[in-house]
Amino acid sequence: MKRCILLTLTALSLLGSPLRAADVATIDSLLQRFDDSTASQRLQVANRLMTVFREEGLADDLFMFTDRSNPDTVAQQVYYWAAEFFYAYQDFERCARYGKKAEPLCKGSDVESDQLNLMSLACLRMSDYDQAADYAKRCYKLDEQTGDPDLMSSSLNTLAGIYIGANQPKEAEQYILKGIEMARQADNPARMAVLQGMASEVYHALGQDAEALKYINEACDLERRLGRQDKLAVRTIQRASVLIGLHHFEEAERDLGDVITYMRTTPDRHSLGIALNKMGMAILQQYREQDALPYFREAAEIFDEMGDLGNEMHARRGLYECLRKSDPDAAHREIDRFDLLKDSLYSHATAESLARFNAEFGADWLKRENTLQRRLMWIIAGCCLLLAVLLAVVVWFYMHRRHRVREEALQIIIDQLRSNPERTVGATGLNLSDHDLLNHVVGYVKDKMVQGSPSVEGLASEMLITRGQLNRRIKAATGVTAQQYIQQVRLEHARLLLQEHTEMTVAEVGYQCGFENATSFSRAFRHAFGLSPSQYRTEQ
Repeated sequence: MKRCILLTLTALSLLGSPLRAADVATIDSLLQRFDDSTASQRLQVANRLMTVFREEGLADDLFMFTDRSNPDTVAQQVYYWAAEFFYAYQDFERCARYGKKAEPLCKGSDVESDQLNLMSLACLRMSDYDQAADYAKRCYKLDEQTGDPDLMSSSLNTLAGIYIGANQPKEAEQYILKGIEMARQADNPARMAVLQGMASEVYHALGQDAEALKYINEACDLERRLGRQDKLAVRTIQRASVLIGLHHFEEAERDLGDVITYMRTTPDRHSLGIALNKMGMAILQQYREQDALPYFREAAEIFDEMGDLGNEMHARRGLYECLRKSDPDAAHREIDRFDLLKDSLYSHATAESLARFNAEFGADWLKRENTLQRRLMWIIAGCCLLLAVLLAVVVWFYMHRRHRVREEALQIIIDQLRSNPERTVGATGLNLSDHDLLNHVVGYVKDKMVQGSPSVEGLASEMLITRGQLNRRIKAATGVTAQQYIQQVRLEHARLLLQEHTEMTVAEVGYQCGFENATSFSRAFRHAFGLSPSQYRTEQ
């Protein structure tokens, strides 16, 4: 069995007749009969299932069973292809259920890696990132043993998708770059298009939209040459995300309009939901809240029905943005739902699990380096450690001397922003260039807070300088790092909102200041001011 068959399943119904509810009912009934049947009766039911699977177009080479067929092999094939069917039908919960049944039967067989890959994708669709990563890692190890770069690139693409879904794009970057390297070795243009599409998502999430646009344009060109209309539609959605990041809102809206029209003719509701979310965002960025509202609402319904927490969370955030002025009560309900999804999706346990997996996977790669290179790395690391110790001693004396100056500079920033938030903030004695710089920073933070957490990378990109250059300039002007300065601007703005807008909830204040949920806002506020936001508001 080839992985290329598996990867076409998400677009299966786009290539032929759509899956019908009657087919699902038939397969449900046959699977129940298979589970309830005696050993002798199972063969007849299994062959009937294989016939239905073949008629649905899952594969052309599904075989029929005889009296000599091993009962475990019969069960393995039935459960595996049932999982394939439900994945194609976008019923990921039932896909995982039958994939679990197939798992012990597939172990050690030639379909084990395909079963693991299928389970990884199903768990990813259900936002179960730590479980998805576990399956993906096991799949990659099996693929690696084959030495097939095409299979390895497929597994690495899945891993990158898992870390993107878990909001860890920096970790996703290493997997997608290695996957592209493998795809080049395999010389598979269809696989390369998929990987380049994923690379665009990774760099878009990192705020590097110029790099993301390069990858997605190459992916779209490949899909056009391959004549894959369904895949081109998916790539167009990915490209629209990048266009939104580059503030090309009208172009993104035009492209998404065509894609949504096309997607409504197919049963691919998951891709339709993503396109609706992106369309809502493109329209919302043009300050047309009421026009964006139906797109976010339909997307939220689709993802709620499918159990896709990550994409539903983005739809709820869009609904909040659309409703916060026209219907505050409804907006509060949406932000509460957003927080609930956020806490469930990015739990501490999941973050720890993925971090542990990432470290283990990195260690596996390291073990494959030759012994001489490893020893050399240890020698270099030892030298670096010694130099670091010596440097730390020097830096300690320097930092000790400047500590008081930095504290005074930071207090000046706080006092100035508190007294007049519209005024330029910064240390005294700034030259005109420094005043302009800090004015620009404050303006950038205020523009970006509602859209999400403003970042040093995004500010540096907007100013056409490197992160290091930006950090040096801000530190020279204020005595604090760029990240500290941005954080202080956000928190001081939060204090003003807590004082002046008592009708706003703490969660809403935090969101307005770029914090994704009330927990992270409260933690940062308490760390800065020694009080929780609620306590601060009470004492004013």
